[in-house]
Amino acid sequence: MTLHLPEHRRTTAVEITQVEERPAPVWPRGLVATAVAAVATTVMAVIAKAAGVDFGSSLGDVPLSAFPMLTIYCSLIGIIIAEVMIRVATMPRSTFQITMIVLTGLSLVPDVLPVFEFDLTFVGFLCLTHVVAAAIVVPMIALRMEERRGLGLPGPAHRR
Repeated sequence: MTLHLPEHRRTTAVEITQVEERPAPVWPRGLVATAVAAVATTVMAVIAKAAGVDFGSSLGDVPLSAFPMLTIYCSLIGIIIAEVMIRVATMPRSTFQITMIVLTGLSLVPDVLPVFEFDLTFVGFLCLTHVVAAAIVVPMIALRMEERRGLGLPGPAHRR
């Protein structure tokens, strides 16, 4: 069986150009990760409160609603950072992961400072919630990002 194309439909290999693909957005997966992390930190807070961890500080008790609210806020900042890095960084995934490790470490600083006079158990619990939220959000976003090494070539197709 032979397929005959009209003359105007025929193209040569030289005429076919590679179309540069736009990086896939990370925000849909990031929003899912944000929701999962917010639920996880809230459940952790409920369990800690039920176990008798003192949520008090020099300014008053920390409300349970602060856990999902701050998790969502910080995760949205991470999504924005990831979207920017996809467009700007040569190695967006690695740059994002390193940046998030540093920012997660910096987010622990206010918890361990004696400014709010938190109970030592609560300080440990707060640090744990930061790490758990980052452990959920960062890998889910990073899986969506691809590395482009060298001449701006697209990353491996199996990572999409």
